Amino acid sequence: MRILFLIAQFHPIVGGAERHAQTLARGLIHRGHEVVVVTRWRKGWAQRETIDGVPIRRGIWTLDFGLLYPLTYAASVMRALLQHRNWADVIHVTNIYLEAFVAIAMRRWHGIPVVVRPACAGYYGDLARLERFRVWPVYPGPARISSRKFVRLIARADAFVANSQELRGELVGAGFPADRVLQIPNGVDVDRFRPASDVADVRTALNLPPGPLVVCIGRLDPQKGLDTLLTAVEPLLRRTPGLRVLLLGDGPLRGDLEARIRRAELADRILLNGVVADVAPYLRSADVFVLPSVGEGMPNALLEAMASGLPCVASAIGGCRDVIRDGRTGLLVPPGNAVALREALEQLLQSQALADRMGAAAREDVVARFGLERMLDRYEACYRAVKEGRPSASDVADGSDAWP
Repeated sequence: MRILFLIAQFHPIVGGAERHAQTLARGLIHRGHEVVVVTRWRKGWAQRETIDGVPIRRGIWTLDFGLLYPLTYAASVMRALLQHRNWADVIHVTNIYLEAFVAIAMRRWHGIPVVVRPACAGYYGDLARLERFRVWPVYPGPARISSRKFVRLIARADAFVANSQELRGELVGAGFPADRVLQIPNGVDVDRFRPASDVADVRTALNLPPGPLVVCIGRLDPQKGLDTLLTAVEPLLRRTPGLRVLLLGDGPLRGDLEARIRRAELADRILLNGVVADVAPYLRSADVFVLPSVGEGMPNALLEAMASGLPCVASAIGGCRDVIRDGRTGLLVPPGNAVALREALEQLLQSQALADRMGAAAREDVVARFGLERMLDRYEACYRAVKEGRPSASDVADGSDAWP
C-alpha cells in the first residue's frame, strides 16, 4: 500500500506524536509499503529529504499573519493532496484540525480514504483545543458553535484511531461513529529498548555519575507536570545522598526550570540534558522512570522505559492507566499531587527488591501487549479495511486485548 502521512510538524521537531509517526512510517516501509510524510516547512529546512528511511516532503507553507495563517495552511494541504491523488491508497492524518478538515472536505476530488489519529484526550487533546480556539475562517462564529460543525465534518472520516480507552470514550461521546473508532495502542521496539547487561558501563559511556538516577523524558511544557516533579523531588534530593534527576527534552519551560533549580541550589542534582539523539541508553542507565504529566495519550516514553526494565511512576491519566497495572508493573499517582509522587518515588528508591520486581514485570507485560509488530499489524488491517471500502472497520483487530 501507499500511505500519505499528514502531520503538522515532523523531524527535527521531536515530540510524542512526531516520534510515533516516524516509528509507524519506518515500520510500514520495512514491511514493504510506500510512505510519504507531508509536513510544514520552516525557514532553513530542506523541502525534501529522507530521514531514517522515511521520505519527507515539507510542502505545507504558511504566512504567519492573522487569518492568512489558516488560509495558506489549508491551501498547502489541498495542493499536497491533489499532487498525491493518483499515488496514495490511504491518507493518515495525525490530528483533528486543518489537515483532517481539508482531507475529508476534499474527499470527492481525491477519492482517497482518510484515517484520523488524534493525539490524546482531556484538556490537551484535539477536541478540547477546538473548544478553546476559534476555527475561523473554516466556520466563522463563536468557537463552540463552529467547533461542533467542524467535528461533524471530521466524523465523516473512514476510520479513527484511539490510542487509549479515555480517547476512544471521548471520541464516541462527541459523536464519532463507534464502529469506526478503533483502539490501537502505541507499540515499542522491544529489541531496541531492553534492560542493560551492565549499567555501570552505560553510565560511563554517557558520562553520568554513579548513584541513584531518576529519568524523565518529555517536552519541557506545562502539560508534562514538571513543576510538580520538582516539588516532589527537592526533599528527596536533600535527604538521599547521590540521588540525581535527569530531564531529557526541551521546550518553553526550560528557562523557568533552570532558574528554579538554581534558586534551590540543585544544579548538580537535577540535570537538564536537552534533546538527545537516542534515549535508549539513558533509559538503560536509570534506576527509576517518572512521568508526572497532566495530559497524555499513550506516552511512547513510558512504553520505552517499561521495555527497558525500569520501574515506573506515572500520573493516573490517559494511556498511562492502560499501560501500567498499578502496584504490579509500576505505580500510578494522581496528577498534580507532589506528595503522592514523592512517596511513590521514595518507595522504589528505598526498596531495590520492589524496584527489580516491578521493572521485570513491566518488561514482560510490554513485550506481551505493546510490541511494535502488533501495532503494525493493526494499522495494516485498518488501512486495508478502508482501502477496500468496507462500510465499517469494526472487524479490524483493535487492540482491546491490550487493555488491563
